[in-house]
Amino acid sequence: MGNRSLQQNTTLSLKLISSSECIAWLTVYGIEAVAIVTLNALTAIIYLKERSLRKRSMYLVISLSVADIFFGGLLIFDGWFLGSDCKFWAIGLNRPSHFVITALFRLFPLASVTNLAAISLERTHATIRPFAHRLVKRKIFGAAVVIAWITAGLSSTISVINIYLDPVLEHNPFFYISYLSFYSLCLFVILVSYTSIALKIICGNQPQHHGATNRERKLTKTLLIVSAASLLLTLPHIIFWILSSLSYTISTNSTWFLLNSFSILLFSANSLINPVLYTFRIPEFRRALFSLFRCRCRLELVQVFPLNDL
Repeated sequence: MGNRSLQQNTTLSLKLISSSECIAWLTVYGIEAVAIVTLNALTAIIYLKERSLRKRSMYLVISLSVADIFFGGLLIFDGWFLGSDCKFWAIGLNRPSHFVITALFRLFPLASVTNLAAISLERTHATIRPFAHRLVKRKIFGAAVVIAWITAGLSSTISVINIYLDPVLEHNPFFYISYLSFYSLCLFVILVSYTSIALKIICGNQPQHHGATNRERKLTKTLLIVSAASLLLTLPHIIFWILSSLSYTISTNSTWFLLNSFSILLFSANSLINPVLYTFRIPEFRRALFSLFRCRCRLELVQVFPLNDL
C-alpha cells in the first residue's frame, strides 16, 4: 500500500481512467476500509471483553487487530490520494505533512506483519516446548507486543528520516529494497516457523486426547491459516512494489494503474480476512460475537419500546 501516495504519481488523471471508473475504485476502497476498521475493532473488543478469550497467547492477536484497524484507515488515505489524482479535489501537503503520511504508510503495514511474525514464533514455542510455554509469564507476552511495535516504529522512522535528510532517496530503488528486505524477513520468519510447526505435528509424539494440547493445536492451525492467507494476499503487492522500485520511470498507463489498485485491494484484504477466520475457526469467538449482536439488538428494542409504555 502507498505506492500512489508515496511516489506521488501526479501524471495520473482522467487520461488513464474515466470519472466513473475513478468513482468505482473510490467506492470499493471506502467499503473495504469501513469493513476492515469495523471487523477488527469488534475483534479487539471481543478479545478484551471476554474473559475466556483474554489469554496470554491472545495479546499478540489483539495487537494485530489494532494494527489492522489503522491499516484500514490507510486505505482511506489511499482513496484520498486517488481522488486527487483523478482531479476530484486538490491536496496541498507541505513537507512535514508528507513525511508524517509517509511514516504512517510505513508503520502500520510493517506493524501488522511484525505482529504476525511474533505470533508465528509464539506458536512455534507453544508447539515445540508446550510445558515451558505454559510457564511463560504474562509480562513476557506484553513485552513481545511492545517489541513488535518498537521494531516497526524504528524501521519506519529510520526510512522517513533518510528521506528527510536526502529527498533523492525517496525515488531511490535501494531505499525501497531496504524497507522491503525487513518486510521480507518477517515473511521468512513466518514461513520457517509454521514449517517447523508442521514438521513437529507430523513427526512428533504429542498426546492426542489432552484437552489443553488439542486447544493449543487448533489455535495454532487457525493462526497458521491466518498467516498463510496474509502471505498470499500480500505477495502480489510486494512483487509489484519491487518491480516499481526497480524502475526509474514509473509507468503512466492504465495497465499500471489497474495492477497497482488491485494489488492494494488484495494487500488490504489481509487485514479483513482475519476476523472472518476467527469467526469460523474459534467457537468461543463466534459465540461472543453473536452474543454481542444479540445484546445490541435487545438494547435497541428496549429503546424503541420502553418497558413503561408496555
